[in-house]
Amino acid sequence: MAELVVARTRHTDPMLGTLRNYTTGLYLITAICGLLDAVCFLALGGVFAEIMTGNLLLMAFTFGAGDPVEDTTKFMLPLAAFTLGALGGGRLLRGSAQVRERRLGFAFEWLLIVATVVISAVASPDDRNGVGLLVVALLAFAMGIQNAMVRVHGIPDLATNVMTLTLTAVIADSRPAGGDSRNWRRRALSISLFVVSAAVGAYLLRFDVLWPLLLAAVIFSVALVPLIGGTRPESVGRSGPDAIFPADGGGAPGNQ
Repeated sequence: MAELVVARTRHTDPMLGTLRNYTTGLYLITAICGLLDAVCFLALGGVFAEIMTGNLLLMAFTFGAGDPVEDTTKFMLPLAAFTLGALGGGRLLRGSAQVRERRLGFAFEWLLIVATVVISAVASPDDRNGVGLLVVALLAFAMGIQNAMVRVHGIPDLATNVMTLTLTAVIADSRPAGGDSRNWRRRALSISLFVVSAAVGAYLLRFDVLWPLLLAAVIFSVALVPLIGGTRPESVGRSGPDAIFPADGGGAPGNQ
């Protein structure tokens, strides 16, 4: 009887089924990446929370151009926080099978983002105070966890942040290039979500730093349902460092 009720619910409520779909969770956390980078880059000192390539390049540019030391060292904070987050995510992924398979790292990431919302609500983070530095550090730490999680729990051709390889795949695998345009919808949607969320984040910053962070927290709250409770499609296989869990089988990188 219970199985019949569940089956009827899924049949009559496609929206509920979509929200329980693990792929939906990944799309939703793709949408928060642009929001968080808009906050850090536009309002908190010209750094990135999750695009470490950007931080490394900007740090190298300022160093090579002979800019003041503080203009160069400001990139060290998000780099260090991201590193610690990736280390923490890696430890979670090498923990017990229950912790790994329930993808609890996403819950820790959510807590960090919520913490930045609370901090921004009671203080005024900007690029000139310690509160802003704290928010940057927490967001970069959260993104380090996310990237570690997606390396193992990602889905091929669904990028959550780094879009260069995804954009290349859309073009290089297109029919004009002689390809079959495989997974082009998945690739295009992840790119679109990233770009649109960055634009929305920039717009919300006209009012206050709090608003894009709050929106990111709300989106992530919805994403937690499929990320932790959803079933990952078996057909895509594992992604990321399969050598960590060789029994899980192979798969293509999901965060491209």
